[in-house]
Amino acid sequence: MKKKRLTYSNFYFYLLLLAPILAVYILFFVIPVVSSMFFSLTNFNGISLKFKWVGFNNYDVAFHDKVFKKAMVNTFLFALGATVLQNLFAIVFAMALNTKIKSRNFLRMLLFAPCMLSPVVVAFIWQFIYMPDGMLNHLLGTDITWLGNRKTALSCVVIAHVWMWIGYSSTIYMSNLQSISTDILEAAAIDGAGPWQKFKSIILPMLAPATTINVTLAFTQSLKVFDIVYAMTGGGPLNSTETVGTYVVANMNRGLHGYASAQTVLLTIVIVLFGQVLIGVLKKREEAIY
Repeated sequence: MKKKRLTYSNFYFYLLLLAPILAVYILFFVIPVVSSMFFSLTNFNGISLKFKWVGFNNYDVAFHDKVFKKAMVNTFLFALGATVLQNLFAIVFAMALNTKIKSRNFLRMLLFAPCMLSPVVVAFIWQFIYMPDGMLNHLLGTDITWLGNRKTALSCVVIAHVWMWIGYSSTIYMSNLQSISTDILEAAAIDGAGPWQKFKSIILPMLAPATTINVTLAFTQSLKVFDIVYAMTGGGPLNSTETVGTYVVANMNRGLHGYASAQTVLLTIVIVLFGQVLIGVLKKREEAIY
């Protein structure tokens, strides 16, 4: 069979096919990133085109800003908690809904439904649950102000975020579970392996591809969280739920667009670095298993 050579005419044809997606990529990724990097080196206020070049002053301010440091810590705690809880519960639900139970398809749809909602809608639902006279306090017989307490506010927002995205992660785990041969599980059962041994030694290792996807997506997505936090607490009380995303918006509202741009650049660097490290570690785990 003859191999087709890439001629100039073929090259331009393929380029034409790629043009729409390249245009979208440049418009919504390259230009915003480059403009953020540029404005992070200025005192741009978001309105006037007259701005001064301040070099790395905005970055220096960020490294000495106590609220920004608090926001970074909160963001990492949020990402860590959300990633762990989301994946743990997603595996449990995926295992349960991968069995032959009645109304399985309906239950799968019900589990997936929250991730189709707007984060603002999810925030309102959970605000109602967390109200002093809301459902949670009624069930527990308490009158705790969950979102007004510095010790509980961040955890409450994490739970709402996990509830929203758990169906998405469960779907990925379910697709991986269905690719595991039943012959392997039956052979393990014949050899005397119990449910826990089969899960620990066979199922969990073979879920490595889905784990790589889910952990990476959950962690990087949680690092850039904004909408659900902003809608539920606005970053309060006393910055206890302030994330980098909410603090960036707060600075933009104050007219500190240059400083806010510096924060977005720092967050982007963190997301890229941690994303690459996570993918590298999880891929090595996959290779060791397979």
